[in-house]
Amino acid sequence: MTISAGDGVLTGAVAALQRACRAAGLDPTGARLMRSFASTVYHLPEERVVVRLAEPTPGKYDRLVASLRVTRWLAEHGYPATRPLDVRQPVAEEGFLVTFWHHEEDEGDRHDPAALGPMLRRLHDLPPVPFELPVYDPFGPVRTAIAACRVLGVGDRGWLLDRCSALAETYYERLRFTLPYGLIHGDAHRGNLIRASGRLLLCDWDSVSAGPREIDLVPTLQGARFGYTAAQRAAFCRSYGHDVREWEGYGVLREMRELRTLTAVLRNAHRDPGAADILSFRLASLRAGDDRQWQPF
Repeated sequence: MTISAGDGVLTGAVAALQRACRAAGLDPTGARLMRSFASTVYHLPEERVVVRLAEPTPGKYDRLVASLRVTRWLAEHGYPATRPLDVRQPVAEEGFLVTFWHHEEDEGDRHDPAALGPMLRRLHDLPPVPFELPVYDPFGPVRTAIAACRVLGVGDRGWLLDRCSALAETYYERLRFTLPYGLIHGDAHRGNLIRASGRLLLCDWDSVSAGPREIDLVPTLQGARFGYTAAQRAAFCRSYGHDVREWEGYGVLREMRELRTLTAVLRNAHRDPGAADILSFRLASLRAGDDRQWQPF
């Protein structure tokens, strides 16, 4: 097996990859690390398969099961989403939960945020799924990442937990949503778009759930933190057909999204100096209440 980076850090993931591939009847020879971010992701070039390895945090198994069921259902409805392999999954191996997906070669780069609007409108207009979905949990993943983070000081940890509680109890639980409740992607931003065979696909369905549709619209608008222009954000609203910024609850969801963007850097800060620097900068920005732009991770 060829691993392109991070061998020492990713020893457990490599062992899990090998065992899970054998269980699925796949050959891991030549596996290439694509990224180690929220999940550790490998490409098997000979099999044309992507293998995703996730840590078994609370509720993660059920969310992965939901992602598999939903994407299979979306394929039946002709929706442009990444497709899981027809094998038994998720697989638990070596401390990871493993899923297998058809590999789609991304032909584009930094897709226009406005392109996501029609895809989300189409997703939200689909008929109700014929099975139960997990309920969207806006603060659970953030609190789990805060608890697991090895580099947070007492003051920052307390501030983050207090911020989660204040947003949940004082604001989010009292919001009156204007869009229908139903199937949402849960982490819809342009980084989860790929262009393959001339068409855009929406990928990374680990957060799929039932929730307010406004949740799917806020990441692109919060993208001002990452350099999205006012024109790009306005075009996204037009392409979806609704401007959530005109709703009184928008500010609450934007602040919730900003906390949610910390989860990956919280998990990786102890082993990645770049993630630690990004975490420190974002925390300082949040605590100051400013609008400084953030570096992507």
